[in-house]
Amino acid sequence: MCVSTKTLSRALRLLGLMAMAGLLLVSPALTGTGTAETKTIKILSNNPFSGKAASWGFSQDRGVGLAVEQVNKAGGIKIGGETYMWEKIQCDNRYIPADAVSCLKRGVAQGIKFMCTLGGAVTKPQIPLINKDKIVTLAAIAGGADFTNANNKYLFRTMPSADLTMAIEGIKIYKKLGVKRLVLLTADNVLGHSDAKTLENALKVNNMSNILVAEEFVPIDTGDFTPALTRVLAKNPDHIEGGAWPAAGLALLIKQARELGYKGTITNLTGAPKVDPLVKIGGKKNVEGVIMLRLWPPDQLPTQAFKDYWAEYRKRYNQDPGANSWEGYMAFMHLSAAVAKAQSLDPDKIVATMRDLKIESLLGELKLIGKDNPLLPGYGINNQYTSPLPVTVLKDGKPAIYK
Repeated sequence: MCVSTKTLSRALRLLGLMAMAGLLLVSPALTGTGTAETKTIKILSNNPFSGKAASWGFSQDRGVGLAVEQVNKAGGIKIGGETYMWEKIQCDNRYIPADAVSCLKRGVAQGIKFMCTLGGAVTKPQIPLINKDKIVTLAAIAGGADFTNANNKYLFRTMPSADLTMAIEGIKIYKKLGVKRLVLLTADNVLGHSDAKTLENALKVNNMSNILVAEEFVPIDTGDFTPALTRVLAKNPDHIEGGAWPAAGLALLIKQARELGYKGTITNLTGAPKVDPLVKIGGKKNVEGVIMLRLWPPDQLPTQAFKDYWAEYRKRYNQDPGANSWEGYMAFMHLSAAVAKAQSLDPDKIVATMRDLKIESLLGELKLIGKDNPLLPGYGINNQYTSPLPVTVLKDGKPAIYK
């Protein structure tokens, strides 16, 4: 089934295609007239709102929040003759695994059955609870089949996995740049090590293992990269791969590498940092030429719906949106359509509906992939969203399409 962007709000309202990633904590509330009863469905935003990954957390949270507002303004959703409205509940996990698990436990104790979260490092330890309590989860995570597989049927990846970003696009970029001596300097967490394994396998498949001359893993909250950089620069690299650093971490890595005399190229392929703080902290000259994925140049947005979303985000927050924002928005719209189509708040009915459902969203058709896809080995289940994947390079402090 496919819902056009222009008629999405009206169609969802009339046909019950909007259940905005609601969370199964349902409580009655009176409408303004006091004559009709509505019920509230809550969604847990389990994200970093402080610390160096806060830009990621706010990005996803705001995207989901805009979608929640749209549904509520359209009158909510009707399921079985009852009207539901949505409420987003925040919990700051500081991008610390234990805190993320604590946030989820508190949500579960309140009866919550839907969640948005991000970061492989903090999502991985949540998976046992997600599966046990059937928490339908929209997660911005890289990695590969270690996250998306038939055993994790309630976990839906909102962004491209490392099997696409690192293993497919990364190899293309390295070849185009003519990389001869590659080093990986990434976070010492579950996601960083998963990305390293994906990179190693991709290089092996492409008979390029010889170009990887060093790997370094440092804490996600590292402020001084000098010791790690000193070790990898001793290998005389011509390219540094960062993996999935948020804006603040990547900016410091690049700035300090340049200060130590590094003049080679840099990519950060599995993370999509906010550009403004990256340029502000790293320095416009230092970040010139850095190549990243999932970042759209504001003057090259491919659809009117995306342009409208971009304008609303800027109006609301006085900054350009990041990838986690629009990916969270689109995934949430898809989830809401599935809830309404299923006419149920049963997690198993919802996830079964999601896997075959297609909608028109900000970047065109949105659907889930993974099962029997040769580019996604070992997934075995349609639990990863797919949409156009731009490759951009920073020029004069702004992203431009990399050609």
